[in-house]
Amino acid sequence: MSYQKKSIRAVIKDIDESKIYLPALQRKFVWGKRQIELLFDSLMRNYPFGTFLFWRLPRDSAESYVFYEFLKEYDERSPFNRRKTGAFLSEEIIGVLDGQQRLSSLYIGLMGTHTEKAPYKRTSNQSAYEKMSLYLNLLSLPYRVDEEDDVVSIEEQNFEFRFLSEESARTSVSRRVESSEGTSEIDEPMYWMKVGHVLSWKAEPEFDRIVNDILTTSLTDSQRKAFETNKRFIRRGLDILHTRIHRDELINYFEVAKDDLEDILKIFVRVNSGGTVLSKTDLLFSTIVATWDDGRDQIEGLLKRINAKGDGFSFGNEYLMRCCLVLTDGPVIYKVNSFKSENVAKIRTEWPQIASAVEKTVDLLTEFGFSSSSLTSQNATLILAYYIYKGGDLSKESKAGMRKYLVHSLLNGIYGSSQDQLISDLRGAFRVAVEGDGKGTSFVGRFKQFSFADVLKIRLPQQKSLAVTEEDIERFLNVKKSAASFWILSMLYPHLRLEDVIFHQDHIHPAARFEDSNFEALGIPKEQWKDWLELRDALPNLQLMEGKQNSAKNATPFKDWFDAMSEAHQASFSTSNYLPSGISLEFEHFMDFYRGRKEMLRAELRKVLAMSEAATRDEAVWAGRDDEIEDGSGSLSEDLLEALDTST
Repeated sequence: MSYQKKSIRAVIKDIDESKIYLPALQRKFVWGKRQIELLFDSLMRNYPFGTFLFWRLPRDSAESYVFYEFLKEYDERSPFNRRKTGAFLSEEIIGVLDGQQRLSSLYIGLMGTHTEKAPYKRTSNQSAYEKMSLYLNLLSLPYRVDEEDDVVSIEEQNFEFRFLSEESARTSVSRRVESSEGTSEIDEPMYWMKVGHVLSWKAEPEFDRIVNDILTTSLTDSQRKAFETNKRFIRRGLDILHTRIHRDELINYFEVAKDDLEDILKIFVRVNSGGTVLSKTDLLFSTIVATWDDGRDQIEGLLKRINAKGDGFSFGNEYLMRCCLVLTDGPVIYKVNSFKSENVAKIRTEWPQIASAVEKTVDLLTEFGFSSSSLTSQNATLILAYYIYKGGDLSKESKAGMRKYLVHSLLNGIYGSSQDQLISDLRGAFRVAVEGDGKGTSFVGRFKQFSFADVLKIRLPQQKSLAVTEEDIERFLNVKKSAASFWILSMLYPHLRLEDVIFHQDHIHPAARFEDSNFEALGIPKEQWKDWLELRDALPNLQLMEGKQNSAKNATPFKDWFDAMSEAHQASFSTSNYLPSGISLEFEHFMDFYRGRKEMLRAELRKVLAMSEAATRDEAVWAGRDDEIEDGSGSLSEDLLEALDTST
């Protein structure tokens, strides 16, 4: 390997002229806007930039491998690099083995755009996505004049790089800031220059002319005045930006020239296994797609399809690679340097069946009402995919068993620790070894129907259990509105068509009623207000309700909303929603309603959940569970629980 240097401008030019590509080994671009902005800040400060690893190979050899083009216009809705098609134009091409994220960031910052969803806006709203370019605020450069009248840097202040839309850059001309005395607020002028302009500057630019050209544009009076005041700082900043991009050879790289992919894989693994750049499953992904002609497209296409199902999911390469390993009966735990060609070949050969099993699994999740927010352990679905892959049926009875398994595994947090051993043990129970004719051992599915009763009999590691205790039931009843409360409600409302209709977790007594002014008007003692508020979001005040119906109900007092129903409707609603009889539905009787419904739910949960013979769970076992119910949903305080118990 030889060590060489290049300027950023030279490398960006090579990328834009289709001389540098990304091997299929590399994963997709993952840096966010802020990381890119800070990268450019580091450049301006001349911080260490790191080394790169390039793979040089002749055009004829490059035709045998899969390469991808650099992203120029990043869009989080489709953050995938485009595959290189057609003949290479250069006699030699460069593949980036290490440094993809940094080079992609430089390319996007200098020549491209970055598009992602604005905060607090819906993904379905196309106006929530805005194309942005990288800009630098020339009126907020981190410089000052010292005692000797020299321009020096202010170390504690960053260069203000920001991704902005063209409209925002043009109209954001000032902002309110605290005055230097700290006694008032003042208007601070801003001027945003597109960073990519630096690429068009000459080798020896006339910075005074560049500044004067800006002054002739449509500036406000305050901007023009600030330019005159900060001319030295602006000239200094532009000079440093030009120097870092054009003159300094900041791209320090090692170059390898090998045609053998096995050698390149060894180098790639060695370079990337020391840090956090790639995980084990990412490296497996890289190994698969490096020689699989359309492998990356197949995998990314599957990810797009399954993540778009239902209300949306957030599956990634890691999940799919784990599916590949589990479904093809490969090792669950994979060491970085233990890629076996026969395993990779098997995954490639069986990909259509793998993809089909994964899609059917996600279809089931949608049918069960799950989405990215409620599926807190993706690994819990692996055994479902394995069962389907091995030919298990999807009858009504099997679906019921699969749903029970999934809810129990999430409620008990069995995937909180020792996941590899757990997955291995479950898979072992779902398969039977068959000796082939000189071809070694293969595995077939043990079960044609998914019986939750059979799954309960499987011995799990570390004394984990899918069954629940009386202590667990009490925890479930105290859970607040969250993913965990959805799991529980889905078992209490098995008749709902969660795959066809959007259901909300609705407050039976509307959340809007729990206000101090309302408490006071009803004569509720002030010392009880906190308790009422704490119970507002707890399970006994929650139900699953169609989204449209919930919107119509909104803040209507529950008693008024209920009284508007016909008698027949009231009867069916009371039964299906576990409303306690003989208790007023007026808000002032909320505490009585809460206690009554809690006991009804307790009785029903004992029926629909698999109960353990033990009353409590061993503390050592409990310590290894996923803490979704304890921390993720905010359980009720001990004082309040004691008060509820004593008043029952």
